[in-house]
Amino acid sequence: MKRREFLALPLGWPAAGQAPAGAGTMLWDYTMASLRALDARRQARFDGIRTAGQVAALRNEVRARLAAMWGAFPGRTPLNPRLVATLAREDYAVEKLLFESRPAFYVTANLYRPAAPSGRLPAVIFPPGHSHNGKASASYQSFCIELVRAGFVALIWDPIGQGERLQFWDPDRKRSAFGPGTPEHFVLGSVCYLLGLNLMHYLLWDAVRAIDYLESRPDVDKDRIAMAGQSGGGMQTLQFAAFDARIKAAFSACAVASFRHKSEALLIADPEQILFRTLEHGIDHPELLAAFAPRPLLVGSALRDYVPIEGARQTFGQVRRIYAILGAEGAAAMAETDDTHGLNAELRAAGVEFLCKWLKAGLPSRQPAVAAPDEELFCTPSGQVSVSLGGETVVTLNRKLADRIAPRLPLPRGAAAARRYQASIRAKILDLTKAAPIEKEPGIQVPVRVTGDGSGGTILAVAPTAADLQAVAGPLARAGYRVVEISLRGWSATAPHLPHKKVAYSWDDFFAYRALEMGRPLFGQRLRDLLAAAPGAAVGGEWTVLGLGEGALLAACAAAIEPRIRRTIAIGGLLSYRSLVDDPHHRHPVSLFLPGVISAYEVRDVYAAIAPRDLLVLDPEDSRRRPAPSAAAEAELAWTARIYRQAGAEGRFTLQCGAEPREWPERIAAWLGAG
Repeated sequence: MKRREFLALPLGWPAAGQAPAGAGTMLWDYTMASLRALDARRQARFDGIRTAGQVAALRNEVRARLAAMWGAFPGRTPLNPRLVATLAREDYAVEKLLFESRPAFYVTANLYRPAAPSGRLPAVIFPPGHSHNGKASASYQSFCIELVRAGFVALIWDPIGQGERLQFWDPDRKRSAFGPGTPEHFVLGSVCYLLGLNLMHYLLWDAVRAIDYLESRPDVDKDRIAMAGQSGGGMQTLQFAAFDARIKAAFSACAVASFRHKSEALLIADPEQILFRTLEHGIDHPELLAAFAPRPLLVGSALRDYVPIEGARQTFGQVRRIYAILGAEGAAAMAETDDTHGLNAELRAAGVEFLCKWLKAGLPSRQPAVAAPDEELFCTPSGQVSVSLGGETVVTLNRKLADRIAPRLPLPRGAAAARRYQASIRAKILDLTKAAPIEKEPGIQVPVRVTGDGSGGTILAVAPTAADLQAVAGPLARAGYRVVEISLRGWSATAPHLPHKKVAYSWDDFFAYRALEMGRPLFGQRLRDLLAAAPGAAVGGEWTVLGLGEGALLAACAAAIEPRIRRTIAIGGLLSYRSLVDDPHHRHPVSLFLPGVISAYEVRDVYAAIAPRDLLVLDPEDSRRRPAPSAAAEAELAWTARIYRQAGAEGRFTLQCGAEPREWPERIAAWLGAG
């Protein structure tokens, strides 16, 4: 492994609460520079497309990459469609439907059709955006009615976490435990990463099955099915239209720009819109839409939208060139409205007219559409699937998947088998974290601060905040240890300080999501900082590393990789990844999450890979960041203890629970002294 010793700043920085010059903008500057570099590489490749054959190759690559980034779809199972009731209007009808996109995973849908359909009609699937009431949003109802009056069948359904499909229904408060739409998606989406999935995997399988349902109807022409969506539904359309060849035309509104433009505009986005490695693969909005060519495409944009209009225009210009290569330039169009984010009347009219033109439906009607009350469109008696039907949720499906994919490792027998096991865990850590190569990165500072005289030895310490570090480092320094506080990117002295950028979310979350798009998890970036800074910060050839809170697992991963780390102290870190899958109310940050880790290893494996070197695990945390009970911690880390026994180092692994934070320095000093 290639290493370069470095310290980007001199030892020491100003007192707690004061950061080195430029440290507060470092992670922003680094991330934006990385995004722009990836975008420039992507753009150069896109500009090189000159022939229909190259477009076809791009389409095949995009489809394959999407399948991997979403996670493989399941096999088709019976839809078991059920017509609950029909609402009769003067010139159209609304069928209230239930179907199962997976066994016992119920989808609540409304199908709008002419009152007296004649023959097979063109159809549109229409996944809503992030409306709290899903399919019942007034503008979405209006769009479906306008489609029907133009001669279409329109199928709209409640997305996961919206309308009648809230995944965290609180029966006492009669609402979602987290909030409909985006809040539920944040909770569900973070766990999907752990399983090697994206939440879009679940959302788009509903779309696949919606098309399956339409194809089964005698009033639908399966060769004239389109997809339309606005905002979150526009993002579903953006990602999915090119993937399914059954979609013959597409309309994506208030969604198209580019990942880079959205990041620069400070849009954090929901997890289903954040695909792991998409920018590393060179797939952005232009590639997603170009892969749909030459099928008819309409991009709808609002001039005063928070989705940047400049990004939409730039992307459309790039995509239009691809349509021209295929001799279909007229099949790509863009509609703009002088409005804010939303599917207003102007965009609805543009969408209906465009779909009429290309799917040969009748002319649009100008008759105003009247939205129905939410309750009138309910497909369940209670207005919630979980209350009326029960069945599966994304949480239960994720738990079952975790059961299937978690490795079941036999206890290594003998020293050689133990070494192979530990080597495999080290390799998996490096693969998932993308921490290698261990070297300095341009634009990254890793400042350190040294306290104590070092008579008792040197301790390298990492934690998210200077206050966290000082709570432990101060007493240890006074006890005679040389404590080197290493400020990993975005933590402590380099914590983001961007007062001119006003956001309502955590900067740690923002940078964690951008890191996923780049294919380099933020956890791995910080691990790289620790491994690269340690040689220059330590004294001598062997080191002691201490990690507190989120730094505990980082310290353990560093020790699993770096043999020069002789002693490891993990305080208050995550006890198990699986606990995050089991408990939707987890409190650990998404920057700790590694895509696909559930199928690779557990926290206990990371600790076991350190054997036979000294390891202290002090007060590990459960899913909600509470100190885990001793019995639970001992049961979870029994595997680690067995590996240490196999290595003949039983006394070198210590698990301690039940201490107060003020007792930690004394316990650490006692453990170090005993060693």
